[in-house]
Amino acid sequence: MTNRHERIQHYLDHMCVQVKAREVHNDLRDELGNHMEEMILDKEQEGYTEEEAITYAIEQMGDPAVVGKSMHRLHRHRMHWALLTGIASLLIISLLLMWIYTTNISDENYQLIYISHLMYTIFGLILMVFLMYFDYQKWKKAAWWIYILLSGMLWINPLVSPFDYGVQRFWSIFGFTIDLTTTSMWVLPLAIGAIMLDKLSTKCDVQSVSTYMLLVALPSYSLFQASDWVRLFLFGTATLIMLAWITRKWLYTFIGATITGSVIMLQLFLTGEYKRFERLSVVLNLQNDLLGNFEYNRSIISILQSAGWWGNGFDITFGISQRFYMDYPGVMLIDVFGWSAGILLLLGIVWFIASMLKTLPCIRDDFGRMIIFSITITFALQMLYSLAMTTGKVPIVSVNFPFIGRGIHIILEYAMVGLLLGVYRRKDTISLRSKQGEPITTMSK
Repeated sequence: MTNRHERIQHYLDHMCVQVKAREVHNDLRDELGNHMEEMILDKEQEGYTEEEAITYAIEQMGDPAVVGKSMHRLHRHRMHWALLTGIASLLIISLLLMWIYTTNISDENYQLIYISHLMYTIFGLILMVFLMYFDYQKWKKAAWWIYILLSGMLWINPLVSPFDYGVQRFWSIFGFTIDLTTTSMWVLPLAIGAIMLDKLSTKCDVQSVSTYMLLVALPSYSLFQASDWVRLFLFGTATLIMLAWITRKWLYTFIGATITGSVIMLQLFLTGEYKRFERLSVVLNLQNDLLGNFEYNRSIISILQSAGWWGNGFDITFGISQRFYMDYPGVMLIDVFGWSAGILLLLGIVWFIASMLKTLPCIRDDFGRMIIFSITITFALQMLYSLAMTTGKVPIVSVNFPFIGRGIHIILEYAMVGLLLGVYRRKDTISLRSKQGEPITTMSK
């Protein structure tokens, strides 16, 4: 028996040398080793000696180098070239718009925006590459620590964060600026999903759902205290959709979200000093804007009307303010290149979101699928509303256009794409042992 195991082990060793993804070595040893054992037992029952049965099994399996190369083709790290092409296209659009913007402005303070934008882009790309090659499964073990850290920072945020246009978003630490509420909007759904995924997938009861909602409610209250309604809405919507996706209870989640959302919207629009309901009604009927509060909306509509199919060219004329264009890059794109560019951007965004969603059936790991779903939903919400703002027919809020809008937020966006690509890269190298969380009786070394 020992000799049998040694010969089979020797065969499996030579086979595994050809498979670069070490994560699946034990799985391949389990599968092929057990298959060889079955062939040996069958031949022994037919009257073969042990040596003859082992030799037969090895011959039937074939050259270990050839088998290993075929296994490598099946179980290797893969790159999602389509998504990388989409990211490269958005990167080019972003840098082009920033270049057009800075070449048409004489204020040196505004020209420095290009340098900062370029630095944010480079740092974001570095982070994207790092997360692409980092083992995403390790984040699951740190989920509680990430949740506690960000929730704690949000809790004390009102004490340390200055108001920026009425919102407490940014932390400045040792000369570095952190967009805390945007970071929380991206990362906390991933942490909450990692914490609750197994419980909700196996036992969707009142206790599990209540725990999930409590984990969502705590940072939601902090975002409310920071007056960051935009990030609060995006965070709440993404976590509710993710709850429905994990539990597959779409109807119940929709009913609960509708009731909760209605109460919040009533409080938001009918109370407070900002007269939000009045503002919403006016944006739908701009001729009633007697106080001129929606000048941005009218300016956007004016630009769209003057752009035509091919735009006004590179010599743009600033409408309301110099920073207006880079806050709404979709408007600038149409102003320069016309409606044709806007339509291409719309089609590109729809394709980009669809490409991310198409990766879901390819991923065997539940945690990996959850990461892709959460990131895709957050991107979709921001991109679609950014496109809606480009029409001038919806309220103008601080939703950043991913990748092509200016600001520190692009670092997080490249990081999230890197995490998504990291999940896809390992889709064929996930070990069944780590997935099942239990040992398997094998002949592995």
